Amino acid sequence: MNLHSRFPFLLSRITLLFGVSFVFLWLHILDDAIITNEPAWYGITVLEFLLYCALIYALVPPLGLWLARRGSVWGLLIVLGYAFQAMYGGGINHVRHIFGDFRGSQMLPVLFNAVGIHITDIRGYGFGTVLMGMAGLGVTPPHQHILLSTIIAFINIAVNLALIGFCAAALVAWWQARRAQRADARNAATLVAAK
Repeated sequence: MNLHSRFPFLLSRITLLFGVSFVFLWLHILDDAIITNEPAWYGITVLEFLLYCALIYALVPPLGLWLARRGSVWGLLIVLGYAFQAMYGGGINHVRHIFGDFRGSQMLPVLFNAVGIHITDIRGYGFGTVLMGMAGLGVTPPHQHILLSTIIAFINIAVNLALIGFCAAALVAWWQARRAQRADARNAATLVAAK
């Protein structure tokens, strides 16, 4: 399989995996909104929570996929970022809750604390609350998940791990194609100069 046929193949798999990931992420969001009542932890309504999630996930990631399908490296990077977030928020974090760890990722709180920003209570910021919660800044109250939610979480992990792998392979293929195009352009310029 040559480079020119590999990139479209990878994009077709990314599109398929993105679609599956998007459906299962929304199943997880609905579970958070209705079963675990996450909006109440943030001090917002279920409708607000769903609207904020739609603003985050129904605009930027599909735009990234659209750009990626047109050969944009930025689109691939957006889809890659989405896949990491969906794997963490819709999967790994859920599994942590099963084992009694209700903290967020702790990466951003540590970075913010290092520069003097201390956020201990993320409730009451509306849209910002949802963003901060998804970024792992909050600590959720102890809660339990139903079996279907846990199955969805494991599917989210598997699908998004595969999506990350295909995005990484597509980025490598994109870089190799760009490098080959530059080499061809240099060779063509050298031939023209030699005449």
